[in-house]
Amino acid sequence: MGFLKDRIWTWGYVLDKVPSAAPFTFEKTRCSLETQTAYLGAERTFYMNSMFSREHIEKNFKEWDPEIIENCTDNRLSDMHMDRLKNMKEIYCTLEHDNYLESAIRIATLSLKYKNIVGVHFDDFCASRGAKKALPEIHDRIKEINPALKIAIVTYSFWDQAEYKDTAEYVDQYSRWCWVPSEDYWRQHKDDIARLREITGPDKKIVQGIYLHDFGSSGLPVTQCLSKVPMEIFRYSVETICENTWNGTLDGIILPQAAYFSCLSHKPLVSFLKEYVDWFDGTTTVL
Repeated sequence: MGFLKDRIWTWGYVLDKVPSAAPFTFEKTRCSLETQTAYLGAERTFYMNSMFSREHIEKNFKEWDPEIIENCTDNRLSDMHMDRLKNMKEIYCTLEHDNYLESAIRIATLSLKYKNIVGVHFDDFCASRGAKKALPEIHDRIKEINPALKIAIVTYSFWDQAEYKDTAEYVDQYSRWCWVPSEDYWRQHKDDIARLREITGPDKKIVQGIYLHDFGSSGLPVTQCLSKVPMEIFRYSVETICENTWNGTLDGIILPQAAYFSCLSHKPLVSFLKEYVDWFDGTTTVL
């Protein structure tokens, strides 16, 4: 295991059938979460199948292909999925939108059987979703079931940083995301992480996520955004986060989402990412 690969987290969906439609992907994919993780040589992952129920999708994403429910949602947190992820050292399972507490209890109970489930994960953590209000009770309830479990939350550089104040008592790992592709953001990346650490304190882990797909530039709903991140910005983001992981600014990197790894439209980005990570680790001496 190389320096970077020991600090890479993947992100996506275990697929029950391939090829299949997948959430927030605009081509059929043949790349399941465990496949993406093996391709990158990583051992840590964010399992996203548990984020949506059938009812949530039918209410909020009526335009989605029914395959998403059949192949990504119906078997969420099943023994079959956990067996597919048995080679992972660490798994964070994402809490279900609109059902945080019940899903947290389910994940915590499952972690007693599957020891590589190390925590629960709030995607798009913010007060408007009720996540901040739910956080203290979820912390206490999962710790009652499995004291070793951790909590991870998603933070965005453009959101009001007050969203994350007073969370460090409960949260173990923060991920950072830049919604709109921007070279300017990556130029001042160290400063942004420093601002987040002012809120979290020095002892919490911060991992940086990057996007392959451009969901932020157009201002359209995410289901209508059809463009990948421009290559020059993506290249700069990869170079920046790898360097800032090496120098200690970051504790790790999240490389989403698995479904895009087999999409021909995104192959140039995936190929560059894979080559760069391999080059970085292959030429880095760790003493």
